[in-house]
Amino acid sequence: MLDFRLFRPGSMEDTATLLGLFEQAREYFLLVEGKLPTFEYALDDLSALPPGKQLQEKCYGSYWKDGALVGCMEIVRGYPEPDIAYLGLLLFGQTQQGRGYGVVAMSHVSALARSWGCTKLRLAVIDKNARGLRFWQRQGFVELYRKPKSEFTGDAIVMQRAL
Repeated sequence: MLDFRLFRPGSMEDTATLLGLFEQAREYFLLVEGKLPTFEYALDDLSALPPGKQLQEKCYGSYWKDGALVGCMEIVRGYPEPDIAYLGLLLFGQTQQGRGYGVVAMSHVSALARSWGCTKLRLAVIDKNARGLRFWQRQGFVELYRKPKSEFTGDAIVMQRAL
């Protein structure tokens, strides 16, 4: 149903593609970050890593439907613990939401995490993103804890589910 393509960190073409998607999700960025992303933001996002992780432990790619970019995902293997895959981003353009793509992408993300030997999937959703929180709850994620995140418009709700 969706085609998946990996982004190449440092690629100007892939950065422009990612920024194009980010521009299709303007409401999300304004809600969660309080500002719109720039080219530099997208470039940095493609290579950003949590502490102690390397690029080969990260998968960042795009979802396409009938040749059109509809979404993206970023996942890191073994973070914050070896048996956990951390989903840093699952995002679809505003006009692409509500079409079931998130559920399809979650199946893809879960299969990838299991192939890495992970038994749990973790993520954080900003509390201002009520629609996103409801989606994650429907996908079986449960809240572990909340923490303030000064770079966002609200607190991060850290959630997890078994694979």
